[in-house]
Amino acid sequence: MAHFLCVEFSHRLIRPTFEGPRMTANIFPAIGQMYEARLGELAFHLKFDSDGQSMRFAPAQADDFGKAEAVTYRAVAIRQGVFMVTWIEADGTTVTHIEDFENGVVHTNITRPDRSFLNLSGTWTRLT
Repeated sequence: MAHFLCVEFSHRLIRPTFEGPRMTANIFPAIGQMYEARLGELAFHLKFDSDGQSMRFAPAQADDFGKAEAVTYRAVAIRQGVFMVTWIEADGTTVTHIEDFENGVVHTNITRPDRSFLNLSGTWTRLT
């Protein structure tokens, strides 16, 4: 029997369901939490607000997280524990993360306003 992935969206819940014998629910686990993305020499702290759509981020070495940039993100379930998270920053930078909560890994593609492109991988660690 074939299995088809259906994804239902709400503000806080992304629920993939599999038609057939297997059913899974997957809520974006970062909501209300702070994570660190360590990408080689680059490191950022990301705080996902409880509304399920707002996030703030700053370099990990920043003295004052209160000055972190706020963005609206979109999280899409790839599979249980893995999400594609996208956003656009104030300067036009676009960011796509693949956040693997089960294995503590993040992959990112970043396009800067000058059209330069970064493709990085690193660790994904829950801080709070």
